[in-house]
Amino acid sequence: MAIRTYTHETFSGSVLYSVNNLQGNLRRVIAECLVNGSGGELAAGWHLEYDVGGDTGTFVVSNAARDFFVCFNYVNGTTTKVSLAASFEGVDSGGFIVGEAARSGREGGFASPHLLNAQNFLVATSSSSGRQGGWSILADEDSCAIVWSIGSSELVGAAMDTSASGMVRYGGGLSFGKTTAGYPHVSGHMLTNYQIHPAVGVMVMHYAASGLLAPSADTMPVVGAGVDAAHSGGANTGADFVYEDLLLTPIEVYQQGNAAVGAASLGAIRGFVQAPHVDLRLYPRHILNALGMAGADFDTMRYQDLSKLRVGDDGYRYAYGKQTSGMTAQAQMFLTDNPAVW
Repeated sequence: MAIRTYTHETFSGSVLYSVNNLQGNLRRVIAECLVNGSGGELAAGWHLEYDVGGDTGTFVVSNAARDFFVCFNYVNGTTTKVSLAASFEGVDSGGFIVGEAARSGREGGFASPHLLNAQNFLVATSSSSGRQGGWSILADEDSCAIVWSIGSSELVGAAMDTSASGMVRYGGGLSFGKTTAGYPHVSGHMLTNYQIHPAVGVMVMHYAASGLLAPSADTMPVVGAGVDAAHSGGANTGADFVYEDLLLTPIEVYQQGNAAVGAASLGAIRGFVQAPHVDLRLYPRHILNALGMAGADFDTMRYQDLSKLRVGDDGYRYAYGKQTSGMTAQAQMFLTDNPAVW
């Protein structure tokens, strides 16, 4: 199936334009886009298997082949608990999926759940501000990758170039589905609620070396992904230069193994590349400028414009998942339809 594109500019559903509505907006956007299609774009072939409790409840989606299932459960306004399984037999009283190899986090028995944390996801920092977050989604029948960007003030162009923490800390990206090697995963986890990065907190349910499912009671070996980049306490410099021939690399997921199982790669997170040589100290719009992606709207850009899909010099599209603060040392990352990561 072709890669489907969904953006805030063409979205035909409704989102909750206020702070602290992570679960509600995940449900509205994921179900609308992946399951039903949106804004003239066809559905990506996913199924809505379970939907109880509305915006503060639980929903479960599965890929087209129904060979893995992802459960999203409301914890509070800024936190969603995610679990993953190879089959779907229901949801327990704790909001965890019930099924083969069911897992939430690395520890066995759901002892340390996988949590998504985002105070400002897709939307403005307050319902009265009139500000909206920008977001882009690329998805096919097996994978979904999301980036978004938002600032704490409605600033345009050069006015965006500020090191104020509220201006540089809201944004990020997450992914769920199969890696390039075919392993189901959920990625994106951060204990602060300002940014989510797809290389942080990758959850899988297979042993990479054997390809076998791990029992739910097993503690999984450590899984790592992505690389760190140069950073400081916040964005504080511009870029009047362009990086030429900059290497954008896949975000590989690697399982370290333990005494019982071997170490091996689980493939790359589909839809994402990282730019480890782009300094996090650059102001957000200057990241795009340095990569030659700012284009004609550099002087009129808003925070929601950072995560628009733009055509790179290789002919593929890229959308920036804003990561411009020392609160994370992870490399800058971009959503892309480059087939190297699909």
